[in-house]
Amino acid sequence: MLLRIAPLPRVPAFFIRPPASLGQLKPRHFIAWKVSSLRLDASQQSPREGLPRWPSVTSATGLLRSLDWFGTGVFAVSGSLTAATCGCDVFGCALVGTVTAVGGGTLRDALVLNKHPFWVEEWEYLILSVGAALAAFYLWGSLPVGDSQTIKTQDGGEGTVLQWGDAIGVGAFAVIGAMNGIRANAPFLVSALCGMMTATFGGATRDTLLNRPVRILHPYADVYAPIALAGAAGYLGLRALTPALQALRIGVCVIGVVGLRWMAWTQGWRLSYWDLPGQSIVSTREDPRVLRDTGKKE
Repeated sequence: MLLRIAPLPRVPAFFIRPPASLGQLKPRHFIAWKVSSLRLDASQQSPREGLPRWPSVTSATGLLRSLDWFGTGVFAVSGSLTAATCGCDVFGCALVGTVTAVGGGTLRDALVLNKHPFWVEEWEYLILSVGAALAAFYLWGSLPVGDSQTIKTQDGGEGTVLQWGDAIGVGAFAVIGAMNGIRANAPFLVSALCGMMTATFGGATRDTLLNRPVRILHPYADVYAPIALAGAAGYLGLRALTPALQALRIGVCVIGVVGLRWMAWTQGWRLSYWDLPGQSIVSTREDPRVLRDTGKKE
């Protein structure tokens, strides 16, 4: 004998929140309230804040993973070149390049989110980072030099092409770091800091290992970490406003970070600093080291 179960009645909106006493509800209304409280309208749902394991171009998150890989390679190349110019051998360049590429996410996971580093499971990031760092070490010297708009400048430094690649990496890393904070149920501020750490703390660790002034802390370089923080905070804010439009907020934030980084290096955006020993506050678009050297020559 088959039992037919009648469909649940349409429950008034006020039943979505329980009354002061659940005993006042009839059993069928109580069941309907539980179902309604768990079932959100599709337009109000936010997609999972995560990425597929491998890059693709068939979805926004797959494309973000592709940009993540691209940025990892660019960061590893930059770290390896910086280490080489500081006198490191091939092992040192490979190590520093890898730290530059994955160090931000490592510190985010270990210090803030209290979990093992992401590359323990996603080991492909280690292979990608080491491979890019070694390629830079062995091949950079043979690349033709050009003007500042090429990969390699006349003095052997990194050209604008690598700056664009770095900007794309910063944008992707900032969004991915914010996603990690969201998955960990971290507050808004902490999730934004996760985005900034992911994008910038690898370079900070590189500079510390090489005994250089940390780029994100000194005015000799254009604005960097605040832009990453703004990108992560923007993603979190757009998620609150448009929870279902994940692709839109990924695109807006990555492109926004790239645009702000372009403005920073072309317009010389720098944060204010003290002019020592006078302790006066200085705001300038010039590298303070260049200004000091010019003053000494005069």
